[in-house]
This record gives sequence, C-alpha cells and structure tokens, in this order.
Amino acid sequence: MADEQEITFDESAVAEPEIEADECSEQEPVKEPDESAAAEGDRVEAGCPIVGAGAPRCGRRLHNAPDGVDEFPVCLMHSKDRNKQSGPHFGEFWREFERILTDAAEGKAHFEYFVFPRFYFGTRIFKAICHFHFATFTQYSIFSEARFMQDADFSRATFMQGAIFSEARFMQGADFGNATFTQGADFGNATFTQGADFSEATFAQMARFSKTKFYGTAGWCVSNFLDRAEFRQTKFEPSIEGKPSAVFALAKFSKPGEIVFDDVDLSRALFHNCDVSQVSFTSSATWTKRDGNRGLAVFEERVLLEKKFAKVVQEYGPFDYRSVEQIYRQLKKNFDSRLDYWTANEFHLGEMEMKRLDVPTRGRFLWLRQTWHRKLSFVVLYRWASDYGNSYWKPLLLLLGIILFLFPALLPIPGIELKHQGTTQDSGTQIETETYLSVWNVQKTWGENLSAEASLVDNCAYNALDAATFQRSAKYPPAYPHKR
Repeated sequence: MADEQEITFDESAVAEPEIEADECSEQEPVKEPDESAAAEGDRVEAGCPIVGAGAPRCGRRLHNAPDGVDEFPVCLMHSKDRNKQSGPHFGEFWREFERILTDAAEGKAHFEYFVFPRFYFGTRIFKAICHFHFATFTQYSIFSEARFMQDADFSRATFMQGAIFSEARFMQGADFGNATFTQGADFGNATFTQGADFSEATFAQMARFSKTKFYGTAGWCVSNFLDRAEFRQTKFEPSIEGKPSAVFALAKFSKPGEIVFDDVDLSRALFHNCDVSQVSFTSSATWTKRDGNRGLAVFEERVLLEKKFAKVVQEYGPFDYRSVEQIYRQLKKNFDSRLDYWTANEFHLGEMEMKRLDVPTRGRFLWLRQTWHRKLSFVVLYRWASDYGNSYWKPLLLLLGIILFLFPALLPIPGIELKHQGTTQDSGTQIETETYLSVWNVQKTWGENLSAEASLVDNCAYNALDAATFQRSAKYPPAYPHKR
C-alpha cells in the first residue's frame, strides 16, 4: 500500500565483507615486554580495559585511533575509528570476529561493546551464544534470514541505521532490552521460538512486526515507540499455559494513532498502565469473549480472577481492578471515537464489572461493606437489570414483571375503586373501595376469601395494564386515601 512505510536498504552498500589477503596479511608484531615495561606494570594492564558482562577483561592490543575518536585507548574491536569501514582495519576486525565465533563453537561468543562497521549477515547461522551487549552497529544491520541457534543478547545495543531482522529465526531466547533503534527496525516474518524481550527499547522510527511469530512471551514493557509501529498478522502463540502472549505494560506511544494492531489475537496480551485510547485496533483484532458472550474481556481481568494466572501478577504487575477498569475505559473511548459503538459497549461491560469487583479494602465493618458492594450496591442492580445496558431482554422482562406482578400485588394495599350501579333509579352510581382487608370476610371460608383476594389482584392487574397502555379512563382506578 502506498501509505505503508517500508524499511529498505541498498544491498550493494552493505555487501558481505570480503577480507582480502593483501589488505591485512601483515599484522603488526606484538613486542615482547622488556624489563622497563615490566617495571611499569603488568602487560595485561596495558591492553584494552573493556570488561564485558560475564566475560574477562578484553586485554587486546590497543588501537592507534585518531585523536578524540575514543574517550580512552581501546582495541580495534571497541574503537569508534571510522577507518574500520574499509582498508586494513576492516579486514582485521572481521578476522577477529570470525576467530571469536570459531573459538566459541557452541559456547559463549563475547562481542560486548564492539563497534561494528558495515556488514551483511543475511542467511548466516550463529551456533554460539551471542552476546552483543552494549554493541554499536554504525551501518545497516542486516540479519535477514539469519539463524541464531542459541540465545542472542542484543541488550542495550545501539543500531545507528536500519536494523533488518526480517525472516530471522531465534531458536532460543532473544534479548533486545534497552536497545536503541535510531532508524527503522524490521522484524517482519521473523520467528521467536522462545521469549523475546524488547523491554525499555526505543524505536525512533518505523517498527515493523508484521507476520512475526512469537512462540514465547514477547515483552515491550516500558518501551518507547516514537514513530509508527505495525503489528499486522502477528502471531502471539505462547506454548506455556498461564503465560501472557505479549506485554505492553508502561509502553509509551508518541504517535498512538499510527500504532496498528491488525488481524492479531490479543486475548492474552497485557496493556495495563499503557494508554491505548488512541491506538488503532482494527476489526480483525480479537479479544477474549466473556462468559455467556457478555462483552469482551482483556487478559488482565482473567489474571485477577483465575488462580492459574496468579504468578502473572507477581511477574508483570502490580495491577488491580482499578487499573483494569482504566484499560476498559480507554478501549471504550477508543472505539467510541471511531463510531464503533457496539464494540465500545462491550468494553463498557468490563469497565462496570471492574467497578463492581473493586471493593473497599480499609475502614470499619469491612466484611459487611465488601459484601454490600458486590451483592447489593446500585452497580449490582444495574448489572442484574440490564447487564450494564447491554441486554434488551432483561429490562423488558423486568418491566413486564413489574406491570403484571408487582403493581397488582401492591395496589390492593391502598385499594381500587369499583363502580356499582345503584338498585333504584335515583340512587345513581355507587363507588366502593376494595382492599385486602375489605374483601376478607371472617364468616366465609379460607378458600372463599382467597378467591376474593385473587379476584381483587386480577382487577388490579387490569388497572396496571390500563396505566401501562395510557388508557384515559381506567376500569378499576386506584383509590387515593389522602386525595390525589
């Protein structure tokens, strides 16, 4: 589509690095320390001082970078020297990178704090546990169709240009926590077999997760989306029961109207403390149906009500009924603004349910107040009378019950007026008021008295029907002991 922003790159500009023999075949020999050097300090202390997470001190030979490039002397792998983009330093960098992968085999390959020049890792298979913690990718990062057979750690990494992970496969965990994507990030058609962590990541431009498959929990907690983001036909299918499929808790959307969820199952997604009042949820985005098909439900409600999800609150909380009520209110506002009143009304039911379940937690007579709030409050009456305005049949049946049963049972208390024609021509019409007491005759049997009262109630039912149908002259008008 014309309005969809695509993340593109020039393959010629980022072709797979070729290491020519004549570029870097001659390495500067490592000088043996003489006695004066030993007197000044340990030889290891003279090497690169960078220490990676869980890795020993780098200790590589210091790189002779131009003045002002690095804050302090470091090796070529950690240097910001732009001369690494080509020439001898380029080849030397990639030879060292390949050596690390070869030596690691299926163990840990440490690339922490590395500053990467241009590269192309499309279709590359990484067998080692790759640690790119705090790494800086200065050019386009092309990992399309790459395979990470073990954990891949890109936490706190910085992608200064586009990051392309389209059709990549992560066979174990993938950690992009606190990563910064300065330009576009494309994870379209990628597959995450286990958990994917994007917590506190920053997406400065377009973030694309279209047709991405997540078979573990995908987390964007406290992430910042500064531009567009697309979740089109994204598959959230966690294999572990009781775990959320996606977590957007505390995520911030600078352009919420350009965050799109299309053809996505959100029945196990968490959105607490995240403003979704303007996010674009298309009609194909699915939510959990409430019991009895009574509206739509968010996963946070199930977590609070079902014991099997108790650990979710501990891991991704805290949140309570009031915060879940806020999610429903935002979703209701969202669909109201798009004139989708039917869907908005289904979220309104969830909002009112959370209001009903949010019982007092402090104060005197707590048990009595909690019971009253959940069983007898006006919110409860609103629920039983009309499902918070979502049911047509409940108020109709209630109205018929009031007309046909309640009013006929109450009208005999004040009484109804019965008009009788007098026995003589001059006596005229006589008006008699009948109540429960007036029709009861102690000289008659119980059966006769009950029959008389049933007849009275029947006459009162006629009166209620006359009033309900706006008849001007009721056959059995009610009596007014204290006048009208």
